[in-house]
Amino acid sequence: MIRRASISDVPDIMALEKECLPHPWDKTAIDDLMTLDRHMALIAVDDGKAAGYIGFSWVLDECEIGNICVSRSFRRRGIASSLLARTESELAALGVRKIFLEVESDNAPAIALYERSGYVRYSGRKDYYGQGRDAELYCKKLPDSNCEI
Repeated sequence: MIRRASISDVPDIMALEKECLPHPWDKTAIDDLMTLDRHMALIAVDDGKAAGYIGFSWVLDECEIGNICVSRSFRRRGIASSLLARTESELAALGVRKIFLEVESDNAPAIALYERSGYVRYSGRKDYYGQGRDAELYCKKLPDSNCEI
């Protein structure tokens, strides 16, 4: 089940961040997803356990996906794809037309997911994640929009 996350989900989201990311967001950044205007997190729950989450924010008709994390024990089940699809649905209902994200260049599974989901690489950032750790920049246009950079 995928639903909007709430403040009560912050500990689970923080645990997902720590499990999945070398530099997890702090509690304040996670809280902001639930408390600030134009910020949101969706959480995937399986048998009462947090399986994954996605956090994003938007301004006008553009969105930036911050993080997407799926617990190792729940990977290869389509959870990340489902989180992306639900995010796109939520954002389309809000009038968002373009979604942007960054992904580490050597994260082949994430890049494959984004490309399968219709995201298009438009640029890169050298050393974005630290020395020798480059980022690939992706964009997806939602229906009736244009992803011109």
